[in-house]
Parts: sequence; C-alpha cells; structure tokens
Amino acid sequence: MSLLTNLIIASVIIGFAGYEIYKVAQKSKKGKCAACDYKCEAKMMAERAKRQNG
Repeated sequence: MSLLTNLIIASVIIGFAGYEIYKVAQKSKKGKCAACDYKCEAKMMAERAKRQNG
C-alpha cells in the first residue's frame, strides 16, 4: 500500500514539473517576457530552438 502511495506521489510531482517546464518553453516561444532582460533559462532555450530550426 505504501509503495503505491509513493508511486502516485512521485508521478504527480514529476508530472507537475514536466508541465511547468512545458509552459515555460511554450511561453518563451511566443516572445519576450519580463525576464528577457536577464539571462533566464527560457530565453536560452528559445534562442537554441531558433538556431536549430534555422
């Protein structure tokens, strides 16, 4: 029972983290955000994607 509970909790945490990363990546593709004046991870990801896609 406790193993099942731990697996459910771990999957919820991992799923939420993946969802948040997805949201940041999608937002960074749309354009500048307030943090783009700084060297943020989303800005670097967007720049790498632009270079790879041509």
